[in-house]
Amino acid sequence: MIKLFAVVLCSLIILTGTAFAGTIIAMRGDGTVVFIDDQKEKITDRVVTGHYGGSMGALTPDGKLLYVANTAPGSYTTSIIDVEKRKLIKNLPTGPRPAHAYVSPDGKFVGVAHKFSENGKIVIAIIDTYSNVVKHRLTLDINNSTYRGVLNPHNTWLRDSRHLLVPNWADNVVHVIDAVEGKEAARLQLEGNPHNFNETGDHKELWVAVDAVENAVGKKVGCGQIVIYDIPGILASPAVTKPKMSFCLTTKPGESQNGHHTAFTRDGKFAYAANNGIGNTGTSVNVFNVKTKELVAHLTVGGKGPGHPFMSPDGNYVVVGQYGGNVITFIGARNHKVVKELTVGEGKGVQWVAFTPDNKKAFINNNSDDAVYVVDMKKFEVTKKIVTGEPDKMWKTQWHVTNGWYQVYEVVETVIK
Repeated sequence: MIKLFAVVLCSLIILTGTAFAGTIIAMRGDGTVVFIDDQKEKITDRVVTGHYGGSMGALTPDGKLLYVANTAPGSYTTSIIDVEKRKLIKNLPTGPRPAHAYVSPDGKFVGVAHKFSENGKIVIAIIDTYSNVVKHRLTLDINNSTYRGVLNPHNTWLRDSRHLLVPNWADNVVHVIDAVEGKEAARLQLEGNPHNFNETGDHKELWVAVDAVENAVGKKVGCGQIVIYDIPGILASPAVTKPKMSFCLTTKPGESQNGHHTAFTRDGKFAYAANNGIGNTGTSVNVFNVKTKELVAHLTVGGKGPGHPFMSPDGNYVVVGQYGGNVITFIGARNHKVVKELTVGEGKGVQWVAFTPDNKKAFINNNSDDAVYVVDMKKFEVTKKIVTGEPDKMWKTQWHVTNGWYQVYEVVETVIK
């Protein structure tokens, strides 16, 4: 009986250990994807894509496939990786300098937009995840032919898994793409660069973060904005493209405005909006009541260039990364007060955070250090540095870290094991 109990106990320990062990995936721009065991805090595998600039990736909800957009100059492919086998499936041609591959909530599609134009047109690729081929390839006209720069930073899907939101920075437009039909369903005109999107829990409102209001020649002359649209109206025929409302970000006197990402808290009650500032010099984070649209807090973070407000799995904390420094800000998600300012590494560029599901650890990149740092979420202390680059590839290319599927990548919803 004692022997049987010991066997069962050992089995439970093994199973429990397996159940709580997870994987952090670190995207590097040097053509390598790194897999980290979040319990052992060690690199377990590397997958070489052979294509540079793969700094951002997205998982399918079942955690089986990873799509990495290779955005380096001259790149034309999106890498597809079998996560379970740790193996490259293919480098799929999608278009010039893929910006970010976003997986639909139902896991059936991947939307890939591209940083630059091809033959004077925006290119959008819709990948079928079952066959891993391009189902639709759309090209859209650019009205502002004088524009020179990034066309599209991020796509986002609506929760219906059918409509892909594609920013167009040349024309300050959002293209709403019907992925099933392979055509544009609506077009939303804004006053500046549309940067990221959030859908409310009732699926009725779309919050668009706009970098800053621009003049006729594209110079940033006004405030960073939040612009809100009625989703049923956007999807109606004909589409209702006029926003319900818009409002400016609040910043300190003299602080340059260039809004970046907005994310909802886990309970959906509050929106955290970061003001990155021109040249990564901003310091403000705004907190809005999602229902009333009122500003409930204006926070100043302890670094430079806040970009992404990440939500901890337990909903207790908002962790804000930054582009222009190496400080991470921990904020209480319910009282909207700064809990801790933590220095992470020596270089700048601590933009991405991945939490373990038990809320005990956070894995945070530092671009300049070419490393991922482990942070104790109870003590808010750095406990380990994991160098992800190989000795001959220390190129300061450690960017996106993730461990699950996301609709907005500051809020991971489905964690892989």
